[in-house]
Amino acid sequence: MTLDDWLTRTATKEEAFAALIGTSQAAVNRYRRGRRVPRPAVMARIVSATRGQVTANDFHGLAGDGA
Repeated sequence: MTLDDWLTRTATKEEAFAALIGTSQAAVNRYRRGRRVPRPAVMARIVSATRGQVTANDFHGLAGDGA
């Protein structure tokens, strides 16, 4: 699931998510729109914050199930 999908489905505001993962709202917007790939430490916080629903593979368009 993309970060955009997750934020939309959970009705989470970019500002709130940014605070949760320790980054700026502008960075979350860039991640959400595919304009930037999070660094490994931020990626780990995204995976944790979304309880594994958004993974590194989602930022690269790769299926997480080997499909």
